[in-house]
Amino acid sequence: MPRLPVHGRAHSNRQFRPRAVNLRLYLVAALAACTPARADDLSVLFDRDTVFSVGGFTGVGPRFQGSREAGLWGLPYLSFRKADEPRDWWSPDDGLDATLLGGGPVQVGAVLDFREGRSRADDHRLAGLPRVPATVGLGLFGEVWPIPDTLRVRAEVTQGVRAHDGIVAKLGADLVGRFGRFTLSVGPRFVVGDAAAMHLDFDVPVAAALVNPVLAPYRASAGPRAAGATATVSYDWSEAWQGLGYVRYDRLIASAANSPIVRRVGTANELTVAVGAIYSFRMTP
Repeated sequence: MPRLPVHGRAHSNRQFRPRAVNLRLYLVAALAACTPARADDLSVLFDRDTVFSVGGFTGVGPRFQGSREAGLWGLPYLSFRKADEPRDWWSPDDGLDATLLGGGPVQVGAVLDFREGRSRADDHRLAGLPRVPATVGLGLFGEVWPIPDTLRVRAEVTQGVRAHDGIVAKLGADLVGRFGRFTLSVGPRFVVGDAAAMHLDFDVPVAAALVNPVLAPYRASAGPRAAGATATVSYDWSEAWQGLGYVRYDRLIASAANSPIVRRVGTANELTVAVGAIYSFRMTP
């Protein structure tokens, strides 16, 4: 089922300071950019009984990788499914995906992942560091349900749209349980980056260290980036309305945790918390 889900990343909410809401609006056109979804998926749009789900999420998370400073963010949600299909389960930290192969317990397809940026406006102690603009990564995802409707394993591998953005791989598993109108899930997360991705977020050039005494020259290396866990709870108020809560904790590890950006400016502990609501309806009564 094509969907436009929330994409969250684990970040710190320490020393929260209000900032402008960052609306990361993934346009539906991006779904087509992930190469075409299956024809039978898109044909659902022309069915009178198609069920559309729209909504949004808001939360608190760090302003950049390893940041102590937190900010507000918002994300939209959109999905559609056949009238006889049940509402499928997904995690708020899934990337925007389009299934190309498989169905049911095994799916493979294209995925789009948002990558946050970083600038001195996020923290004055970043003075001297190159600005990192926000961007997206494009790649592939694969997921399998070893135990249908109960255990999901998912992997996403994306390359940033610019060559020096690098490759990031995200691995996760989710244990899902349904209890009446409640659906609960919990599971581990693991993130790996190649050399380019690690350099972009955690390097400290010599020139930056010369103008900023807080930082020391540093060169990050490819490998493990973060390990953590996530939990989600949703409640079906009715067939039309669904409320959700989401929390994810990550610990920056290895080369990422050793960066002066993390040790001297930020923190290796990252936390994101979010709440949202989704409304489902048909175009015809």
